[in-house]
Amino acid sequence: MSSIPWVPVPTPAARPWLSRTLRRDLQQAAAASAGNGIVAFQTRADAAITYPLLAFLKAAGIPWFAEDPNGEVRDALEAADAAQFSDTAAASGPPAVSPAVVIRGSVLHAASGDLILGTFTSRMLTAAGFTPEYLGPAEPLQQRWNEAALTAWLRETMPLGIAVLSGQGFAGVVTAFRTDSGMVEAFDVLMSAPSSSALPDLVTLEAAAVEANAQELAVELHFGASGLSIPVGGDAMRVPQLLVLGPSLHSGVPEAVELDPAGAAAALHGHAPFQHLAVRYPTASTWDGGKARRTQALIFGAAQGKSTG
Repeated sequence: MSSIPWVPVPTPAARPWLSRTLRRDLQQAAAASAGNGIVAFQTRADAAITYPLLAFLKAAGIPWFAEDPNGEVRDALEAADAAQFSDTAAASGPPAVSPAVVIRGSVLHAASGDLILGTFTSRMLTAAGFTPEYLGPAEPLQQRWNEAALTAWLRETMPLGIAVLSGQGFAGVVTAFRTDSGMVEAFDVLMSAPSSSALPDLVTLEAAAVEANAQELAVELHFGASGLSIPVGGDAMRVPQLLVLGPSLHSGVPEAVELDPAGAAAALHGHAPFQHLAVRYPTASTWDGGKARRTQALIFGAAQGKSTG
């Protein structure tokens, strides 16, 4: 059986962003190669892309490849050096002076004609101490945050319903898609932080996620970020701080995953069968060698196994 070829959409820019032109090029390449290839975004090995572009690529399922001067191509989302994931690498400290903070989450809405999207996203960001200010299909953003306008845009552009949002010190995307159970609203944003101690209040965020019946809420320190941009290989440098999973995802996770290696602790909120699982990790001020990240991957694997099994 022949493999499906990659269809690269390259950019020579050192710091590419999600412009209208790039979004159009990616969409046109996907349409032209439907069934005959997988669209991939390709940059130079020294490129750093904006977080909205990175989050857009992830939400759209588009891989990011980087080509070095020798013509070798590799996955730009993986760490440049595998040794960065060793436990002993923690002693050398993080690769950035101070981390940024990633907050991402999702909720399942009942599908209805009067559903307004963006309320969950705004609610979670407000709980983190941030306020959405602008939105749009691409960067730079010019339209003021408006949930009715956001809802109209996401509905019109499904199944690629992805919009960019930003505010003071943060930027990312909000997306929506239909499932058999309803409409999923999800967001993924990167927030600049002056120090690792300048985290949003995790207790407040945890309570807000449970109250909003979130499917998922995750908070991670991002040691690979450079401002609100991510260099090639930098996105792997994350240290989870909080994970909240809703009733449809968490069943059986505490029993299936050993949390001790990462120093994490799990707690259940609510009453069965409508419980949320909250996993808290120890406060991190340096790169931890990937221990918490590996544990988080195991948790998601167990959750997905339970939800599909």
